[in-house]
This record gives sequence, C-alpha cells and structure tokens, in this order.
Amino acid sequence: MLVIIICFIAIIITFFQSAKQNKENGFKWALIGFIGFTLSFAISIMLIGETFAAAGIASVFCFFVRSQLIASTK
Repeated sequence: MLVIIICFIAIIITFFQSAKQNKENGFKWALIGFIGFTLSFAISIMLIGETFAAAGIASVFCFFVRSQLIASTK
C-alpha cells in the first residue's frame, strides 16, 4: 500500500513540475497523471494481481504519457 501511495505522489509532483517547466497548466497535467496512474494501475492489478508490479507498470506507463505531453508542447 505504501508503494502505491509513494508512486502516486511522485507521479503527481512530476507531472505538475513538468507542466510548469513547459509553461503549461500544472493542474491539468497533474489531473492527467492522476487519471493515467489510476487507470493503468487498475488494469495491471486485474491482469497481474501483484501490487508491487502493478505500481511499477503504472509508473512506467505514466512516464510514457508524460513524454508524449512534453513532445506535444514543442
């Protein structure tokens, strides 16, 4: 449970800071990160069933989403 919360907070902060660095709306990006992490965690927990692996997969997925958001601003 603690791993999920730590990953979740790290994703929200990372998305918010990335948006501010790219002169975008930080709350919008943080919301995208929240939704992305929640959906990817839910899907991976259904498919895998292990919490630690699901949190890792959700984090990696969110960083791919972040890279797409950064690429779309340039």
